[in-house]
Amino acid sequence: MFKVKEKQALTTGEVAKYCGVNFRTVIRWIERGHLDAYKLPGRGDNRIPVESFVDFLTSNNMPVPDELNEASHKMVMLASNESMAADIAACVRRAGWDLLVTQDSVYFGYLISQHHPAAVVVTQAGVQDSVQKILRDCDLKETLCIAVTAEDIPDALAQGWMHMRWPHDQQQFMLQLTSNEAA
Repeated sequence: MFKVKEKQALTTGEVAKYCGVNFRTVIRWIERGHLDAYKLPGRGDNRIPVESFVDFLTSNNMPVPDELNEASHKMVMLASNESMAADIAACVRRAGWDLLVTQDSVYFGYLISQHHPAAVVVTQAGVQDSVQKILRDCDLKETLCIAVTAEDIPDALAQGWMHMRWPHDQQQFMLQLTSNEAA
């Protein structure tokens, strides 16, 4: 239909096409409070955040187009161990997530700010506080944060982070990704 991979909001016309209705029906949904939207300054055109539209479709038992689902299944990984990162990447892709991987911590922050992932994974201890700051700066409060390491991490793990020991917790990792997929 049209590309929304990088879009954060849709027009009433785009929503109407997805739902097979007239754009005026979409405006009525907005006016009645069934669909979240905001008005652009100036002309006052409505924009519907993609996440709100997906929630609307789900709560009304309507099919969610694949290109809209992809936005909610994006993960960014900061990989310090190449072989472990390759194994993790294979699991992530099997779980149906779109994965971006880097070994550069600066580029990792850039990827988070540009793609607003639903999850971040790091393969080294000690970077969680920096990642939390990036997530706060990007206003990504609901991001799933997972530290995957070959060894146990002491209790110094930042609040809100899950820890998986690789490969010991591989099944638990897959379960977490597939249960988040349904959310």
